Amino acid sequence: MRPLLSCFSTAVALVVASPTHQVLRSNGGLSSLSVNVVSNPTHHVANFVRRQEQPANGSSEIDALTSLSEQQKADVKKATEEFAKPFGNAAIWKEAYDFDIERGDIHENRIFYHTLATLQLAENSSLTVIRPKTVDGSDDDADVGQFMSKALQYLQFYPAQLKQSQAGDPENTLVQLSPDPQQTIASFGASGAWWPNFLKDFPAAQQKNLSTLLFSEDWLHLSGYRYNLGGSGGLNDSLYVSTPGRGVESFMVTNGTYDWTRDAGGVYYLKAANEAKLASITAFVNSMPSALTETKKPCGNALTAAAIPQFMAYLNEVLTHLTDEKIKIDYISPMNEPGNDFDECTQEGMSVDKTLRAEVFENLHATLKVSPSPTVQKIKIMGDESSQIASNAYPDYPSWLPQTLASQYIDAIAVHMYDWPDDATLLNYRQLVINSSSPHPPPPIKQTEISSFATASGLHAPFGWTGPKMMIPEYDPGINSALDMGRYIWQWLTLVNAESWDWWTAISNKMPCSPSTIPLSNCDYAKDSGYNDGLLYIDPLYATTRDYNFYFTKRFWVFRHFSHFLRPGAVRYDIPNEILPYGTVAVAAKNVDGVYSTIFVNRNATGQAIRMKLPGAGGKVTNAVQTTEKDDFGPVTLPVVGADGAFKLHLPAKGVLTIQFTVGASAAAGPVAGKRGVEEAGKVHTKRERRGRNWWRMR
Repeated sequence: MRPLLSCFSTAVALVVASPTHQVLRSNGGLSSLSVNVVSNPTHHVANFVRRQEQPANGSSEIDALTSLSEQQKADVKKATEEFAKPFGNAAIWKEAYDFDIERGDIHENRIFYHTLATLQLAENSSLTVIRPKTVDGSDDDADVGQFMSKALQYLQFYPAQLKQSQAGDPENTLVQLSPDPQQTIASFGASGAWWPNFLKDFPAAQQKNLSTLLFSEDWLHLSGYRYNLGGSGGLNDSLYVSTPGRGVESFMVTNGTYDWTRDAGGVYYLKAANEAKLASITAFVNSMPSALTETKKPCGNALTAAAIPQFMAYLNEVLTHLTDEKIKIDYISPMNEPGNDFDECTQEGMSVDKTLRAEVFENLHATLKVSPSPTVQKIKIMGDESSQIASNAYPDYPSWLPQTLASQYIDAIAVHMYDWPDDATLLNYRQLVINSSSPHPPPPIKQTEISSFATASGLHAPFGWTGPKMMIPEYDPGINSALDMGRYIWQWLTLVNAESWDWWTAISNKMPCSPSTIPLSNCDYAKDSGYNDGLLYIDPLYATTRDYNFYFTKRFWVFRHFSHFLRPGAVRYDIPNEILPYGTVAVAAKNVDGVYSTIFVNRNATGQAIRMKLPGAGGKVTNAVQTTEKDDFGPVTLPVVGADGAFKLHLPAKGVLTIQFTVGASAAAGPVAGKRGVEEAGKVHTKRERRGRNWWRMR
């Protein structure tokens, strides 16, 4: 990692929260702060002083840090390179900082980047203990590293931007795949929570139709599915989980016995996923059964070390039952968003202290390996499903991940993205995983949950930035929300090299209207009601209206570009942003049948013309499909490939375009992956179908 020595040339404004320390802000407050980097036999001394003064015009200016001696610079360089590990990659911030200088944004942004770099060095260097001065000038013995970490968590929400260079002349700049293969794609999926609680009330034919919509090659074509092992063990549990439908029946009832007839709705779709032969099925836990919790509730609990053996025995029992039923379970995830116990009980939840997580994974690994069921012994483990990158994964991973990976207790890292991280944050996250895995290769990374984001305002949207968002009410079934999702997928596949990407809930009832009672055109968008949490929606008043339709979103169709055209086993290849038009990104992969799929996401309000060259001789484009404001999954005229393998391509305005092509021997052999894409596209993008259709009546 390259040190960012220039971070000490400009002062920083720190936001430090502590019962014993005053808060320092860039707009006023204390006039000065002295900080010492205290030495011991292995520490070198460097003194930093930050002065904040009020100029004549009343604005706040930040003066420079005192200069470092050459020896101090050498010490800092060594500490940075050898010990500034968990957040990693100061070069990322250096690139962003240099870009701000190029743009002329060298005031607030410069302070921001220098702040980040200084905090990273201070927080992550194991050589350094930072102590503030007390009021009387003596050293305060409190270690404020934890407050530096908290400051970093807050500061990441500032729109840190990476330079997305654009082609100066995109129409004459050849777009080509980089020759080096990247990760192998494992799956694109969604969870079975909590909509099966509602779908069990639907007509049997419509329940079956939903299975087709989710798993069929003709529709969404998911390759991954997440089954929620419920925690609600008895009738009274529904009184504790206040949000209707979010309590999931546990196979273990409140007296500690098992009832395998429970959670019939969830099991129905688990079996449907199994029958569809999906590449990956995960069983995940929000809370252990209420029968095992201290409060006898499926929420508001913290897992204790004493409860781990019973919890492991329960998981083994359930996994044995499911596999005995010939249901293939590929992964087990024993905790979900473990930093939150969900004590408000709007859903099931259980916290797991970060210092206890390695023990959980160790015990689960041992339990599976000695299970009487040979099938259970083969189930892999993922974790820890942290909710956010900067606020959870960054500070928590060092407490459990290195030892867990060193002992090979887990097979994949699973994480959510509910802070909607920017590009730089995700690049740092990738570095965190690499550093935590050293000296071994990092394990696969799976992004396993995201939804409910507000549509990007557009200020930063075309340029490497999609957040921060908040989980606030908004209902946007249109193209803007879908394009945000498309860029999220690009982030994780290309910046993190994630092998899989999962949406949260496939079906939602969080429409802000009942389409049976008002014209659906009056419910195309709602700013302050509903949630962007579904790929498909159902009428929230279906029990009264008997409306059992499924209402489509553009997210459904954009997600299909990835789930349908990037199949398990596909190998990804980079397409550098530097050769793409501003505001566009692309994901390319070669499927196991030799067919390449390239997905372009264009968030510009105008179409973009590019020239692309195939990565080999004798190539031809075999398929092209687009999703736009007008088209759901519409066919596109195939471009003509020249003798040099190049061709012109039009990226639709605010749209997603997928092209498929073959080269060499595969150009004349084998079926095209997703071959029905164009054939069926004309059948599914009518206005009536976009508005939602009673699919089981139209077969």
